[in-house]
This record gives sequence, C-alpha cells and structure tokens, in this order.
Amino acid sequence: MLLLFQLFSLLATPFLPLLVLLPRLRVGFLERLGMAKIGVEPGAIWIHAASLGEGRLAANLISGLQERLDLPILRTCSSATARNVDVGADQTLLLPFDNPLLLGRMLDRVRPRILILVEAELWPCLIAAAARRQVPVVVVGARVGQGLRRLAQLPGLWAALRRNLVWMPVDAEAAAFGGGEPTGDLKANAQSPTAPLRWKGDAVIGACTYVEEEGPLLEAVRKLNPRPLLVLAPRESDRFGTVAAWLQQQGENFVRRSSLADGRVPPGVQVLLLDSFGELGSLYVNAKAAFIGGTFVARVGGHSPMEAAAVGCPVVHGPHTRTNAAAFDALDSFLCLDPDDLVESLTEAMAAPRSNSAAIQGQDRIDRVVDRLVPLLRPSAAPERWLRPLLWPLSLFWSLATALRPRPLTRARIPVISVGSLLAGGAGKTPVAAWLAERLTGQPVVVSRGYGRRRGSDVRTNGEAKDLGDELCMLARRGLRVASAPDRRLAVERAASEGATIAVLDDGLQVGALARDLEVVVVDARWPGGGGPIPVGERRLPWSWLGKADVVWVNHGPLPDVLRPYLKKDVVVVEARYRAAAWLRRGQKLPLDSLPKRPSVAMAGIARPEGFFRQLRRLGIRPVRSWAYPDHHNFTWMDLQSIEAWLDDHLVLLTEKDAARLPRDLGAHALVVEPELVSGEEELLRLLQSRGWRS
Repeated sequence: MLLLFQLFSLLATPFLPLLVLLPRLRVGFLERLGMAKIGVEPGAIWIHAASLGEGRLAANLISGLQERLDLPILRTCSSATARNVDVGADQTLLLPFDNPLLLGRMLDRVRPRILILVEAELWPCLIAAAARRQVPVVVVGARVGQGLRRLAQLPGLWAALRRNLVWMPVDAEAAAFGGGEPTGDLKANAQSPTAPLRWKGDAVIGACTYVEEEGPLLEAVRKLNPRPLLVLAPRESDRFGTVAAWLQQQGENFVRRSSLADGRVPPGVQVLLLDSFGELGSLYVNAKAAFIGGTFVARVGGHSPMEAAAVGCPVVHGPHTRTNAAAFDALDSFLCLDPDDLVESLTEAMAAPRSNSAAIQGQDRIDRVVDRLVPLLRPSAAPERWLRPLLWPLSLFWSLATALRPRPLTRARIPVISVGSLLAGGAGKTPVAAWLAERLTGQPVVVSRGYGRRRGSDVRTNGEAKDLGDELCMLARRGLRVASAPDRRLAVERAASEGATIAVLDDGLQVGALARDLEVVVVDARWPGGGGPIPVGERRLPWSWLGKADVVWVNHGPLPDVLRPYLKKDVVVVEARYRAAAWLRRGQKLPLDSLPKRPSVAMAGIARPEGFFRQLRRLGIRPVRSWAYPDHHNFTWMDLQSIEAWLDDHLVLLTEKDAARLPRDLGAHALVVEPELVSGEEELLRLLQSRGWRS
C-alpha cells in the first residue's frame, strides 16, 4: 500500500503545477514545489509543525533543543500563515507536496540528522523518503485525530509507516494506537515572540472559538459586573469578516486588532477581535480568565489549554475535551457543562489565584522529550547524494580535462605552501591561508589570482578590493602581505623580489605552473563530495587528488570516512571549527559584547551565507531583516546608499569579506570569524617547524 501511494503520487507529478490555480496554495508555491533556497547547513534538525497550533509546540521543542545542542534547525509548515510566525528556527519553509521527487530532493539538500513530526502530521512519501536516506523520523506529541484514523483504515499503510517511526504519544489513547510512553501536553511555555497588546482593566479571552460558542460567550461577558474586555480569537481566519459583521449587528463597541497600529486598545471598547496570527499566546499573561474554544463543539473535542495554563491564567472549558484530554485532566480548571452556566464559571475563574505549576510541568516534559530525542540523532549529516544526477554524461568531459591538466614544473625562489580544495568554492580556504601566514616566520605572503579584481595581468600588492580581489583585500586590512595576479608564478616571483620569504597560495591545488613544498587540502565535512563532479555537483577535482596532500584541514566536523582511503599514510589531519572573535568597525577591532542596543539588519555576499546568519543567532542577535547576496557580490552605488540609510537607526552587520568591498569608514560592523583547531594543531605546527618555516 505504501508503494502504491508513492506510485500514484509520482504519476501526479506533472499535474502539481496546476495547483497554483487554488488561491489557498498560491502563496509560497515555489516552496511547495521544493524549489526554495535552503538556508541551513547539512546536519540540521528538521521539524515539521503544520499550523499555528503545532507551531506553538514546536517553539517549546526548538527552545529545548537549542539549549542542549548547537545545531541549525529547519522548520517546515503547511500553512502560509504559520510560516510568517517566528518559532525560533533558523529557517521556516512551506513543506513541499507529498511527492517522492520533491521531498527526496529537499531531503538531499537538507540532509538532516533527524526529522521530527509534530503531533500527527504523517506524510507517507516524506516518511518513506527519509527512511531510504537513513534519517530517523520521530513523531512528538502524537495524537489520534481524524486524519490518522483515516490513514489507519488503508490496509497495511499504517503498519508500513509505523515501522519507520519513533512514536512519542501525548496521551494514553495515542499510546494505545502506536505504542510508546505518553509525554503529556508539550505546549506549556510556548510564548509568542510578538509584543502583547495593551488595555486597561480586566479581560477575558475567548481562545480558538467557533460559531456555536461565540454567542453564549458574549452573552456571559455582558452579564459580568463589572464587564471585562472580551478578547475574541476565532479559530478559523476566514471567519474574521463574518465575526466582525456579527459583532456590529449585536451593537457591540468592538475593534479589530489589525486596526490598532500602536497595540493600544482604546477606552470604552467592549470586544477586541483578534484577527492576527501568532499573538494569542502572549495575551494570556494579562487576562483574568480564558475560555478554551472547541470544548462546546463535539466534533472538535477542545483545543489545548496549555498556553493559558503556562502563565497561570485560569481556564474555563466545556465538556468536550477528548482531543486534549490529558492536558485538561492535569489542570485545576473550571468545567462548564452547559453554555448557560458560563457566567458562574467565568466569575469563579476571574476570582481564582494564578499558578505557575503548569509551566513548571510543561518545561519538565520538554526536557524529558529532548532527553529522548538527543540519542536518536545521527552523529553527522545524512549521506550525500548527487545534486544533478542527469548530468553525469557531461561530467566525463570535465574529468577528462582535469586528467589532461599539466602538472607543476617551475620551482620558485622561495618555499610555496598551497592551500586548495576539491570543490569549486565555499570550503573555507582563505581563513586557512590566513591562519598559516600568521604563524610562519620571516616574511610570508598570501598569493591569489584575486577573484573579482578589475581586469589586468599585472601583479598587485596593495589597493582595495577592486584592485586585489575582496579576499586579499580583507587579509591586507588585517596587516598581511598579499600579492594578486592571474599568473600565480609571477606573483610569487614579484613577492620574493620584494623580500617575501615564503608564499601561501590561496586556492592553489589546481595551479599547474608552480611546484609546491607543502600541499594543504581543505575539506568541508558537511559537503565532502560537493554533490558530485562538475556539472553534477560542485567538485572540480577527483578524490584521488587527496593523495597529494601533506595536510588535510577539515572544517566543521571530523574527517568523513569516505575520504580516508585516498590519504597518504603520513598525512597530518587537522579538524577545525569557526568562532566569532570580534567586531571590526572603521578598522578598529571591538569586543563581541560591544554592540549598541539597537535594531540590526544583516547582509552576506559569501558562498555559504547561512553560516554567517547562524553565527549572529549564536550571539543572540536576530536582525529585523537579512539579505543573502551571491558570493563576491559587487556592491553598487544603490547598495551603498541603502546601507547608509539603514545606518541612521539600525546596526548594519556584515561579514569581514563583505566589508572589504565597502569603504573603510562606512560605520557598519563586520564580524571577524577565526578558526579554532579541535585536533591536529600540534602536529601541524611541528611539521612547519621541521621545514624551517616556524621557530
């Protein structure tokens, strides 16, 4: 049955673009086709939380995981509304349609350590594709809803899916359905990041209400003395206009949240219609009581009360609580069996003291779930797959050209250390070249062809980014000697004639005109194969070239096992990670904690911009806007004007490489990131010392 499901989904692939005709699916349609740019590094935690409700649980889970693990987190959702609510993930995208091709491609790009499905969002093609890629799939807060019951009625499908799932049920009913130990409701403490609205006096919240409940709730609030403000949050967003018309018909003095620019509810307003998203969770802290919607509607079975309970807001509910039975049973709430009794229940609730016991229990539950999740994570990213497998025939021409490339023949007057990579870019060669140059004795020079410099074959040893290339300009601003030329042999000779005693070739592995005295090959552990040879992927040289390496410098993780057979026996293996070291502003280095308390914007024009944005999040910085430009982006006059405009009332944060392409006195803050060697440093320094390049 699972194979048939995937087959039918596969046959439907050509017709998926027609779904753009449905207005509900039009927003983010390219994301639904799996064509979004992935903004997290391989090895991320992937959490799928379909809508706003599941997103509140995901916010708790993400917070708990981030406290325990230093890993990027991707959150996907099914609702365009939910996508716009920040739950703390590094990136939020719409989940592609449940299609083997679309989801397989996304899994190959994300290569997660684990896939976490919140509640009962079971997509057969997604689960099967993850299982084929050895990605653990966990259902957290699993519930038994109508969708799961329908799925279980298909012969053999549930059994096939269950074999690939770790089931963490929310209550005894879900445990009986799929096994596992109940976790309890995990939505406590799921606070919205949105600043709360402000009002004077008492307020009662009608949370996630339906048409059957709104009339009785309004009548009950009218009878309370003194009458509190009613904050009415309908469950279905397409009813906002209908509810507003109904309130007007009822003669209520009401206001829609969307009309309050400053968040202040005017005096005399009787009903606040909450027609916004992601804000409800932040309002319970200032409410005297909350009525939980769906509890007077048998088909719904009640929504979760844990957000209100987490901040001690007294909870009122009707008799239908089966969907969140465990959560309601754990609360000292106010049960109202009949809508006519709402006045009495609300009166008692508003007089009741607040309690934080639910928040403590909720955090304890999250901690226990995180304890169970951590051992399930893969130790590294899921295995690489070819990015564009249909282009394999063309890769043969590239491999042939590489094999025919001439070998180094000319030896320079000074020793030459080559720092290169098998990939076309983004492995982190320049930081390695800088690290070496800073530790060599004598007069080292960093030599590069100067990507992005203005045309010309001459050798340049000073100037700005347009003269040297942005990477050499960045190193020159650090105080290192540099030389830029398309012909690296000429650049080394020129530097030697001007007093340089040793040359470090940045991106020198494939340079065929110059002999090397030490070969350093840089590997990014997250993309060791680059998704295949060019044009299938980004690998420009075969793995066999690793046999030339005297030093293999591995960034962002241990040496991948797939590369070990290609190494020489006496090779030195270095493992490094990268840490933020300082801010650079107008040529002056500043401590990391020296940023003024102002809103910020961020921009990055490097090969892997997601790494820079993640560094900012590690520092506790969440820019109000972020831009990712192509690598070596040439900032235009219009870009410069825009940056200067932002500087009026924001901090502008960029990478050190981007800052090299901008005026020194601009006033932006550039993040200085330096390698931190985890292993192999002593062996590398001894090797340099044995060659006489380090005292």
